[in-house]
Amino acid sequence: MRVKARRPRARKAATGDANVALIMAVMMTLVFGPVIGVHLIAAYAPTASASDVAVQSIGTPLPPG
Repeated sequence: MRVKARRPRARKAATGDANVALIMAVMMTLVFGPVIGVHLIAAYAPTASASDVAVQSIGTPLPPG
């Protein structure tokens, strides 16, 4: 007769684990928040051609071509 091996019981999460999870969430928000924000702004902002944007940023017109 075969007897199934018992699964080891899962240990309770320590308070340090919650702190690590909180730190990870904050760090990921700081990293990915601006990236997602820039993409949302680019998706919903009024469109302008690349040359218009370049002229506004450097102040002088670009040569043709």
